[in-house]
Amino acid sequence: MKAYLNALHLQHWQARPQNERRAILIGTALVTPLLVYFLLWQPAHDAVAQLHARLPVLRVQVQQMNTASGQIASLRHHPQGVVMNALSVKSAIEESAIRHQLALTTITTQEPSGVRITIAAISFEKWLIWLRELQQLQQIRVDSAAITLLTEPGMVAIHATMTNGNNP
Repeated sequence: MKAYLNALHLQHWQARPQNERRAILIGTALVTPLLVYFLLWQPAHDAVAQLHARLPVLRVQVQQMNTASGQIASLRHHPQGVVMNALSVKSAIEESAIRHQLALTTITTQEPSGVRITIAAISFEKWLIWLRELQQLQQIRVDSAAITLLTEPGMVAIHATMTNGNNP
């Protein structure tokens, strides 16, 4: 079959006049580099330039993904806290308030695992530090809070409902 196609090709080529064969060869010699340039080299060259422009963004994304994977791994190995009832949450809050030298005005339980607290006056910074410790060590979080600014700079009054962070 290959021999037949070669013979057919030669016969067709030989049937052309000499000047037409020369014109076809010159045209092919001129068009082939243009086709190679516009169909192969130029698109590849443009794609390389685009990839070089996107490379810094992709590197930042890889770094963010590596950071996130490290955080995910640490969270997987972080032990889950115990689900506490309202009395346990109240005890944990009272003990933590004593350690932080906070004066809780009132503290009452709310079933199943909530506690309502009132603090007459506290530094807002101290309040945030105390909340962070409660959340990290006891998995106790604020469900709702009403914070009132007092006349003394940086001081606030707090009315908050707190629950064990493991409950839905």
